[in-house]
Amino acid sequence: MSKQARSPGRGAQWNCNRLQLHFDEAAGDDQDVAEKDGTLPMMMTSIPINANVLDSDQLLFGVEDHIPDDPAFLSVSRISDAYSLLANEDITVVQSLDSGVVEDFHKKHMMAISSDKFDSLLKMCPHFLGCKSHMAAFVLVRELTDTSGRACKFYQVVALGTSRFSRTSWLCCNGTVVHDCHAMITARRALQRFLYKQLLLFFGTDPQAKEACIFESSAAGPQLQLKPNTSLHLYTNQCPEGAAKNFYMWCSAYNNWTPLELHYHTKNLLVPAAHLNPNHWVANVCCISDSVKLHLWTIVGVQGALLSHFIQPLYIASMVLGGQKLYVDQLSDTSKCLGDGWEDILPPFYKKYDISFLCCEEATPIEVSPQHDVLSINWCFGDKDIEVVDSSKGFIDHSSSSMSGPSFSSRLCKRALYSYFRQVAQLGGYGYLRDLPTYHSVKVEASVYQTVKELVKQHFLSNHGGTWNAKKLVDFFST
Repeated sequence: MSKQARSPGRGAQWNCNRLQLHFDEAAGDDQDVAEKDGTLPMMMTSIPINANVLDSDQLLFGVEDHIPDDPAFLSVSRISDAYSLLANEDITVVQSLDSGVVEDFHKKHMMAISSDKFDSLLKMCPHFLGCKSHMAAFVLVRELTDTSGRACKFYQVVALGTSRFSRTSWLCCNGTVVHDCHAMITARRALQRFLYKQLLLFFGTDPQAKEACIFESSAAGPQLQLKPNTSLHLYTNQCPEGAAKNFYMWCSAYNNWTPLELHYHTKNLLVPAAHLNPNHWVANVCCISDSVKLHLWTIVGVQGALLSHFIQPLYIASMVLGGQKLYVDQLSDTSKCLGDGWEDILPPFYKKYDISFLCCEEATPIEVSPQHDVLSINWCFGDKDIEVVDSSKGFIDHSSSSMSGPSFSSRLCKRALYSYFRQVAQLGGYGYLRDLPTYHSVKVEASVYQTVKELVKQHFLSNHGGTWNAKKLVDFFST
């Protein structure tokens, strides 16, 4: 396969004759993967594409000072060796389907590739399979056109996380502890690692690496933008915790939507914000519930403050809830949750992005494994191994196959993410960001992002949802 086929760029033309999925009523037994609900059989080819690899030995970069001898993080000078996003992966390419089956295919395919990715990652350590009971994955979907003008979609799992707990003890103020290990939050941090890797491709000197990057320059501002026809999607096999209380539900008795109330995870309990003692909040781990964070992301994006220095807001296009018996109309349209009028107050590039919620039953029931609940698995595209974190402590578990940080600190901890940020800032020519003294000062410098986040917090407060407290004390560390 040519390098062009491994590294599609903007406007690339693809020949999808060998890389396609289409409906074929005459398909043979080997091609028949028809669903039990009566959908037509599908013929799918998933072709492994091998090139210079984007694995951890080539893309994880030097974590400064606090991890000087980390074997999993290597020099940026080797970034040019990794130029293809499609390398060393099984990419599923899908030909456009009739409109009547697109949504059904999308949700089932999201479920299937997320589940398969988890299973493939744990082939060498099947004793962790029980962690699958609470799993979330981010999937990148790219739309291209073949030589005959037909549209093709590429689905690729780029980040994954598991667990249902957060740290149960005191707050850590040096950035080495992961406080919140819930599946969706873990997957989002793994996604941020993937985004840092993509930025290294863009800011590097290899033109093929830059072409493979999912970002491109924007004429509208200094921040990079996602390439056209590229979208981000989220899969989770559990409804986000707090959703039963925090998603708006229609109340026939009052003929309106029920109010949105903030909840916090603390000591393995989900507690309303109004019930939290201020003294408890100051020193103990209190993490805002998954469902409320999901609503925040519909306004500010999933990239966070640090990445906002480099890229425009990145929004989730759809969220598939696997293994759920809820109906889509039971979940709120996010526009009802956060109200109207945001377009009048949000700065450029920010918007209220309404996620499309889809429900899909699991093909195979996933057994809940209490003995694995405390373990949190994370992975992003390019990692050779999964990392296993003890969510009750916020440090890498002794059984993990990947141990990159000192003193069992995770590659998802704030200090590690800060080091990735500084590496990208150096390569991209953002010297003034490297000169800022602390992690907190870098967050504050992302003033537009912080302003938008504050607007969301004020919305919750003004609508009697409760106070969104910030854990500011944990951010005053430096390299």
